[in-house]
Amino acid sequence: MEYTVMLNNIAVGMLVMGALMGNAYAADTDVCPKAIDIKAAPYKSSDPQLPAPFNEGFAYTANAGGKAWTGVSMGTEDDFLDKKYDLKAKTVVEQDGKVICSYGGTKIIEQGVTLDPYLKLVAK
Repeated sequence: MEYTVMLNNIAVGMLVMGALMGNAYAADTDVCPKAIDIKAAPYKSSDPQLPAPFNEGFAYTANAGGKAWTGVSMGTEDDFLDKKYDLKAKTVVEQDGKVICSYGGTKIIEQGVTLDPYLKLVAK
């Protein structure tokens, strides 16, 4: 009986700790720039390790929450900011003192090509 109570207490304690630890690193996506506030410009990497067309894509910038945000997507001819993609912040994490927002949206198939929008912005 005493052994079972101890195991139950340990299990409950581990669940509580797991929940608290998960929340310690999670932040609200409200800190991320809204898709409408993100600007895109064509970008070409100078990295010789990236062959064409994977060295081309878009550079992204935004200002939100008093921070400048930047990001790059490579190997795509679409910047994913078009309304048809319904781009939204999906996750936000803090890593090495930086805030990183990841975006996703509606997957679209055009002329047999699947376009799955993904974008990551980092606050500087």
